[in-house]
Amino acid sequence: MSAATTVSGVGARGFLRTGGFLLLAAVGACSFAPGPRLPATVAELPAAYDAEAPAAEEAPEARDWWRAFDDATLDRLIETALVANLDLHEAVARLEELRHRYRIARAPLFPALTLDANGNRSSTPANTGLGSQFGGDDGGESPIPGFSFDFPDRFEFTTYSASLGFAYELDFWGRLRNESGAAVRDFLASRADAETVRLTVIASTISTYLEVVSARGQLAVAEDNVDLLRERAELTRERYQAGVTNTFELYAIRQQYRTAESNLPGLRTAVDDAEGRLALLVGRYAGMIEDLLPPTLDPAIDTTPIPGGLPVSLLEDRPDVMAAFERVEAARRRVGARRAELLPTISLNGAAGRQAGELGDLRFVDQWFTNLIGGLVAPIFQGGRLRANLGAAWAQYDQALIAYARTVLGAYREVRTSLRQFENERERYAQVMEQVADARASLENQLERYQSGVGDYVEYLDARVNLNGAETTRVLAERGIGEARLAVHRALGGAWVAEDVEDVEDVEINEDTGDAASLPDRR
Repeated sequence: MSAATTVSGVGARGFLRTGGFLLLAAVGACSFAPGPRLPATVAELPAAYDAEAPAAEEAPEARDWWRAFDDATLDRLIETALVANLDLHEAVARLEELRHRYRIARAPLFPALTLDANGNRSSTPANTGLGSQFGGDDGGESPIPGFSFDFPDRFEFTTYSASLGFAYELDFWGRLRNESGAAVRDFLASRADAETVRLTVIASTISTYLEVVSARGQLAVAEDNVDLLRERAELTRERYQAGVTNTFELYAIRQQYRTAESNLPGLRTAVDDAEGRLALLVGRYAGMIEDLLPPTLDPAIDTTPIPGGLPVSLLEDRPDVMAAFERVEAARRRVGARRAELLPTISLNGAAGRQAGELGDLRFVDQWFTNLIGGLVAPIFQGGRLRANLGAAWAQYDQALIAYARTVLGAYREVRTSLRQFENERERYAQVMEQVADARASLENQLERYQSGVGDYVEYLDARVNLNGAETTRVLAERGIGEARLAVHRALGGAWVAEDVEDVEDVEINEDTGDAASLPDRR
């Protein structure tokens, strides 16, 4: 059995605390499903990701959370990906399958009705079967002394019938209700999995877009740097021929130029690869996203601090946590169903209709008939199969609890790590911007010196090369802070910022039957 605690008190924050289990516990008392259990690691979950940080207000869920990046190009890419991405289409198809499987599991809760219409004609020799016991083999003589009649040579019967039949299993022990409830939970887990795919597609689109921006920026700086170094190498050659410099400086500048030039093919490949992967995410062939990806990209850089005191209840917005929780509930319901299988099943079968020897006589009301059968079947010996099924269900329940605890622990770690990563990237970005400012100031100084006739043009070129180096670092830092902010969004399930968007319709569950009040239908 896994380490878990039985719920006995009201918690403070949704299902990550104990309060969300109270209704489930009351329902469990009415069936053979065990009472809900909360893994000890989840019960001990801290209240916030940073206990020393001031508490942050819990914001409503923002479904369009990527708009916080404030980039119209990125918005268009994500909107296209949400419509055309093939992984999302596959997830929707899986969700559709689970929706129909739920209906299959729910069907036994209702009586099965059948409509039966048939005609039967029978012709048998009188000297066979029951006829032989009444003298049907005596050449037509009566088998009863004192009575004389012609015994037929054959028995012929014609029967027509039309009836409505039904079959129904009384769910006295809650087996069918638990099976249906487990199917609902499987559907909700699958819906959360689909939301995980959606989140992954959005995050991958943002990350790849940031990679495209960074690769293009590095390539632009590198190409400018190659032009500068080419000019610098030519000037050094002229200075060498004039006897102003030595061979060491000449070859050092040439080597620097050749190295920068040799990096260009790799950078062009990186741009092409990133743009190709971005095209795949939006459901297009590589090289066919010019309408979505303009030549000039200038995403906003958001260095706004993220509060470290975000409430841990935001983990509820993570679809993987939702899916793990729903799978725990599905496993718990299946334990109840396996328990009920150890007990007798009570069933009713019946039919009502009309029966006649002539087809036309079926229209007469007095040709009615009824048939009602009640049955009770109790398992006596099945080689231990039912007990083994129950043991397997308990083991699956324990596995689901462990997986849920592991998911919550992993989610908490990811959020805490991403928050610290973002703060570190903010610090790095600030330092890089100071480096760029110093390089730009040096360039302006060298330009003034050159224009006033005091400085050398070579020194001005060197200052420009130094600025390009700082600009390359800036491009990488901008991608780093963008990726870090994305990591926080992803770790929190997408949201911590408020947006004026409509909430997605939730599936309301009847815990007594496990039924869903409304299930999405694409038709």
